[in-house]
Amino acid sequence: MHSAGLMYTIAQIAVALAGFSAIIVALNQKPVREWDLADQVNIRLLIQLSIAVIFFSLLPSLLSIFLKRNDIWLCSLWAYGLIHFLDAGFFLYFKSKHAPNIFRIAASCGVTLALVQMAIAGLGNDVARESVYVFTLIWHIGIIFMAFILLLYQVRDVEDETNNKGEPK
Repeated sequence: MHSAGLMYTIAQIAVALAGFSAIIVALNQKPVREWDLADQVNIRLLIQLSIAVIFFSLLPSLLSIFLKRNDIWLCSLWAYGLIHFLDAGFFLYFKSKHAPNIFRIAASCGVTLALVQMAIAGLGNDVARESVYVFTLIWHIGIIFMAFILLLYQVRDVEDETNNKGEPK
């Protein structure tokens, strides 16, 4: 596995972003169930995708204990693509109707990328499988970072309104 070091770094970044999001949640005055839909979607993306990125960053190393190199990338990419397709498809179909446009666009791109993952898992060679696997991890880090920035922006926006008017929204 040529990209093991990169995948460990990606897992560390996901842990850091999840940790920072926990700080944002802890510092917010309202409970999560009282947040706006966009903020709830952001926190869901942060936590759920961080856990998925951590798991899938470590999966090929764990599978290398039991499987041959060819089978590692086939199983890893197929599993990642299937979970990615189900998650992005579920979000697109059920949750995106009331979510901001950027989430619908990201979910649509996620479904497309998941289909590419499963196609490459079945038709590609090991180099293609590993490359698409790492690209998808980086894609998910980008989505996590986007959700983190949007959540952080919302927290600052609420604080600014509170400080300027002297009362909450």
